Amino acid sequence: MRNLKLTALLLPFFVFINCATPLILKQNVKSKSKNLEIEVVKVTDGPNSFASGGRSFYPNSSDLRLIHITITIKNLKSADHEVTFAKIALEPTYVTIMDDKGKEVKKLNSPTFVRHFEVGFSEDIKEDLQGNNFATGKIETKLTLKPNEVATRTLIYFLPKEILPEKLIFLDENSTAISLK
Repeated sequence: MRNLKLTALLLPFFVFINCATPLILKQNVKSKSKNLEIEVVKVTDGPNSFASGGRSFYPNSSDLRLIHITITIKNLKSADHEVTFAKIALEPTYVTIMDDKGKEVKKLNSPTFVRHFEVGFSEDIKEDLQGNNFATGKIETKLTLKPNEVATRTLIYFLPKEILPEKLIFLDENSTAISLK
């Protein structure tokens, strides 16, 4: 009976910890393009919310979740190189739109948010010191790297719950694809 009471007391704690902890899907995947050395440091399923500018951000549909991809990129060129975050696509794409001829086409799945640090259970309310504030719309869309400069960013994507991320594609880098399977 004593063990049953202890189990009943601790069960909610373990359920809470399990739900709040992001699930790591992939770690430490390296790739190179002509201009960049790219490392996918970590891919996590969740957390499904974070705070910025005093507001909380989360998917507006219970069918969606947030996929967090922390990358480190290094400029291999001898000149400055610009990285546009909207051109780092996550596959599979899941939104279909109609083009001007009425044909269905898949919409690019660009990052919804870009952070300067990982979002975790203990960091959920930490503010971005570089000035990204999603509540006011002040966000980083591009990054210019000096020669040999290294930068780390966490890209946050919406993805339906039943779909797993497959590839991260750098469209500005001759469509360099990094497998996330």
